Amino acid sequence: MKQKILVVFSLFLLLSLTLAGCGDKITAEEIVAKVRETVENTNDAHGVVKVDVNVQGIEMSMTAEMWEKLPNKFRAEVLEASQDGFAGMTMVSDGQQAWFYDPARNRVMVGPAEEIETPLPQEMLNSLQEVIQKMLDASEVELAGEETVAGYETYRLTLSPKEGSEAEFFPGDGTATLWVDKERWIVLKATYEADTLGQGSIQVQSFELNPGVADDLFYFEVPEGATVVETGTEEPIPLTLDEAKEQAGFPLLLPDYVPEGATLIDVFQVSNGSIVLRYDHSPEVSFAIVQGPELTGPPPLGESQKVTVRDQSATLITDEEGGNTFLYWTENEVTVTIAGHIGLEEALQVVESLK
Repeated sequence: MKQKILVVFSLFLLLSLTLAGCGDKITAEEIVAKVRETVENTNDAHGVVKVDVNVQGIEMSMTAEMWEKLPNKFRAEVLEASQDGFAGMTMVSDGQQAWFYDPARNRVMVGPAEEIETPLPQEMLNSLQEVIQKMLDASEVELAGEETVAGYETYRLTLSPKEGSEAEFFPGDGTATLWVDKERWIVLKATYEADTLGQGSIQVQSFELNPGVADDLFYFEVPEGATVVETGTEEPIPLTLDEAKEQAGFPLLLPDYVPEGATLIDVFQVSNGSIVLRYDHSPEVSFAIVQGPELTGPPPLGESQKVTVRDQSATLITDEEGGNTFLYWTENEVTVTIAGHIGLEEALQVVESLK
């Protein structure tokens, strides 16, 4: 009899402990609430993050150091990058004025914060926290387990779109996963995967919450010798073809061949002196030929390769799925670029016909 009582008591005790554990188990909603509370209670922050992207053939890896301070001060410096020309890029905003430094061109864009345009890596960093918060708002969140990330214990959350959510947060009908630090309630890692689109991840390598970031970090000291360009001063100047030939300062190359239906619709000069010839009016093709002292902007993301055109070494970046080509080289001390919605074979025909 005593043995039966002992067994019943043991089972009762085990059941009680199990139920007590279930009662204490945190829910996905509670984790999200704690993340929001952390964000609301953070006045400034400093950290290092690593970004990896593989989307529709575009592969990129980048590590950046970031500083933020309420209400809208921000600084990001790219420490390492797999893409040429991105390491050293710096974006700074004091909430009103912003600076974007492109070390590859030794140029600083300066102007109102809302008017500064930056390439993809900086855009991702600038809006990182905002995007995560918006995704949480648009998601059904599920607690999927517990894992260790960078030595920290985390909760793993999976996010899927709520009915009626905007497609921009879940392109390609993908799934997002967040790893949330159990003690400090910040997102240490985030990934996004979509079968038709690709995947990307952001991981925090180190961070400080409310360290007391100094205001002078949100002012950018222009490097000696760097070119400073004010936003709004880069409006292209429309030209006739004859005017472009006169103002180029070099023999302007014109194509003998363009794809069927393509027509020269615009000729203009940009701030660095480059001449742009824009071709359109074809249902299949829309591209530009740019000639000048340097690239008018950083090359697009994507795997590049070296090819030979017009007996010159050229850099080629293609997007086969989107039908886009970006090809540039230097000829007679002039940088020539053909870029746009044009297939590689057609682009090469245009290039070889330039005279």
